[in-house]
Amino acid sequence: MLNSLYAKNFILLDELKIAFQPGLNVITGETGAGKSILIGALSGLLGERLTKEVVRSGSDKAILEAEFAAGDLPSVREFLQQNDLDDDSVLLIRREITSSGKGRCFINDQPVPITLLQKLGDRLVDLHGQHEHQLLLQPQHHGAYLDAFLDLSASLADLREGLNGFHQSLKELHETQAQAESLKQKRDYLQFQYHEIHSLDPTAGEDDALRQEENILRHAESIFEKTHKLYAAIYEAEGSVSETLAAADSTLNELAAIDPRFQALAAECRNARIVIDELATGLRRYHEGVEVDPDRLEKIRSRLSALAGLKKKYGGDLDKVLAHQQRVRQELDLLDNLDDTLSALRKRLEEEREKLAQQCAVISQRRMQARAAFAEQVVSILSRLGMGKARFEVALHQRIGEEEPYIMRDRQPIRVTASGAEQVEFLMATNPGEGFKPLVDIASGGEISRVMLALKTLLAKVDHVPVLVFDEIDIGISGRIAFSVGRCLQQLSADHQVLCITHLPQIACMGRHHLLVEKTGDDRSTRTRVTALKREERLQQIARLLGGAEVTPAYLESAKQLMEEAERNN
Repeated sequence: MLNSLYAKNFILLDELKIAFQPGLNVITGETGAGKSILIGALSGLLGERLTKEVVRSGSDKAILEAEFAAGDLPSVREFLQQNDLDDDSVLLIRREITSSGKGRCFINDQPVPITLLQKLGDRLVDLHGQHEHQLLLQPQHHGAYLDAFLDLSASLADLREGLNGFHQSLKELHETQAQAESLKQKRDYLQFQYHEIHSLDPTAGEDDALRQEENILRHAESIFEKTHKLYAAIYEAEGSVSETLAAADSTLNELAAIDPRFQALAAECRNARIVIDELATGLRRYHEGVEVDPDRLEKIRSRLSALAGLKKKYGGDLDKVLAHQQRVRQELDLLDNLDDTLSALRKRLEEEREKLAQQCAVISQRRMQARAAFAEQVVSILSRLGMGKARFEVALHQRIGEEEPYIMRDRQPIRVTASGAEQVEFLMATNPGEGFKPLVDIASGGEISRVMLALKTLLAKVDHVPVLVFDEIDIGISGRIAFSVGRCLQQLSADHQVLCITHLPQIACMGRHHLLVEKTGDDRSTRTRVTALKREERLQQIARLLGGAEVTPAYLESAKQLMEEAERNN
């Protein structure tokens, strides 16, 4: 239930807090007083787009808050838990928008994105306005009412998943076909590129290794000469390092025999001799392995030149050359296995199509089985709303055509959308002897209002949204019919909290609670205020609705009779 609505600096609202009650809350006021502002504030809290224009002139920001009793709403509590939001018995929603157009949203004082606010709003409030009247005249929106009555949400979710799979398979097939067609035109070029690289058979890092070897061969004579001289200086020549260290080792051993403190120095000298011997051995082995090989040098230079040509053509380094070769190989493999690949993709697509057909069949069957009962219940409610001669029918139109995605039914291609394999359309006959026609062709403003109310009433039986809001549901009706509409709203309020903006006394009298919206101000500013009316104040307001500005005893008496009749049924 909506406990309260708070608005500050919102359009004409300076600062306002409205307390709502269980049951039917009626809202009245003169045209232009600001009743729609209240609906706008509630819509904004439910995630509707707001611009900087809603900020009251001269203010920095507008603030909207709504408090809901959420303790007995399992779907709301589950939503809060799933999104790591505080789960309290009282739910507080707040939205702020600055004069620069920036906004923030909060759920239980935790900042949230507006998308989350919208999802929560769908669980809290069903807001019906004049725009929805117009949508009802468009057949593409009719299916939502029938599907809500049937609770087809799970089946439609499966269908959306199936459509995603189908579109993915179709995309892959088209891309493969387009790629294959392009590759066919350059098959010879691809083969040339592959064989050009394959003929050299490069390996990763090969050019670096060859450049190192080329550098060594280019300096082979110098390396041979210098390693020989260095070996001789260390090990072979008279007065070599090895010879000097041997003499030092002998002398240090003699000194150590005299003074033990020389033992450590003698050990270090022995270690030095070992290092020098290993160095000499390494130099000798390297020197013996040095070759001056002009033929090998020429081969390396030729190989490097060939590899450089590949790198210049295919990417700049050998890793990119090898990656290009792999891509070309894959493209050639695709061409070589094209028939098998396309066959597998077509098979998968047909499997997805069959899956769609099965999902659509489930949805279509449930719609076919339920449409008569749905229509019968709508007619029953319309009868209570003064349309006792009206007949209502649910038509199911299949979309014939081979535009993808489609399924086959009775050897005909049937287009599939996220709503299924057929379009739902509501048809009516308002008078005996008339044939069924689309709503747009036969329904007046008052009739379409009652059809909408009938649908909302029917869906309320299966819908767990706690708050229903009707913005001027009484368009085009009056008198006895208005009283019937009020009775219907009154009955709805037994299971839902109902907020209804109305201009009709026959509806206003049905309210358990009555709010009056008035515009006040002077030459400098204009404000909207909302007052909760007591019984005597309600009598005065209903009398004004009956007779206009002047409240006469006759109008007061009529207002009293209306309220008493409403109370008997409340």
